[in-house]
Amino acid sequence: MKDLYLVDGYNVIFGRPDIFDRSDLESCRKKLMDIMQDYGAHNDIEVIIAFDGKGNSTKVKVEELSAFFTIVYTPRRMTADSYIEKESYLRREEYRHIFVVTSDGPEQSQILGNGAYRVPVSDLMRAMEEDKALQSKFITRNNHKNLRSEIGRAIPLSVQEKLDKLRGR
Repeated sequence: MKDLYLVDGYNVIFGRPDIFDRSDLESCRKKLMDIMQDYGAHNDIEVIIAFDGKGNSTKVKVEELSAFFTIVYTPRRMTADSYIEKESYLRREEYRHIFVVTSDGPEQSQILGNGAYRVPVSDLMRAMEEDKALQSKFITRNNHKNLRSEIGRAIPLSVQEKLDKLRGR
């Protein structure tokens, strides 16, 4: 069973102004989703990002982008913190590791009581940067195997020499 990351979306966005330009929250949300989706897929984890209430909704809005990646908008009178606390409590019997990403002190205390692990925003960002570096190294190391498919690589050397003579080289 995959580990689960419950992420307080705005806590991450407002906690890292060096990464997220908060002048456009929609872009910040999209960037966080892209980053977390990549991180989750590469590390085989399930991710739920919770954002504080959107509009005047009275119900939780859930957008399941894939089987293991979900975006949640809480109703107007519920915070992402309370949603995450509730989910960490309800999912504690699933016998998997649950990590809550937030730098909010009271929320961290509550989720520890539910048996979840806390991950400060700075630790998550550091882990994602390390993960990106590993991906880059892997791609660089293995990319030479994926050379373009050119006919010149398949022609025997003797034939290449004859063609070069014909071209006047």
